[in-house]
Amino acid sequence: MATIPDELTDEQVVLLADIASTGFAAAESAGLELGDTVAVFAQGPVGLCATAGAKLRGAGWIIAVEPDPVRQEFARSMGAHQVLDPERVDVVDEIRKLTGGVE
Repeated sequence: MATIPDELTDEQVVLLADIASTGFAAAESAGLELGDTVAVFAQGPVGLCATAGAKLRGAGWIIAVEPDPVRQEFARSMGAHQVLDPERVDVVDEIRKLTGGVE
């Protein structure tokens, strides 16, 4: 159980609970283990939480895929080691290069 600060609105609390749990559950459902490499496509609110969840689960290399520069920076702040812009690179080829072809 967690205490909700008075300054948060009901909408903020519900939104956080839904978005954060979805993103974190994605990292958990993927079965990420310590040192794994993961790519998270789209760094909107849910994707950012998935990126943070991967970091918390101990992923060794987190690749974020996102064209928006602001979201790219958020992805880095949430733990992404590498950010790929799908408008500038072939993401599949680049991930293959970064991972040595491991799928």
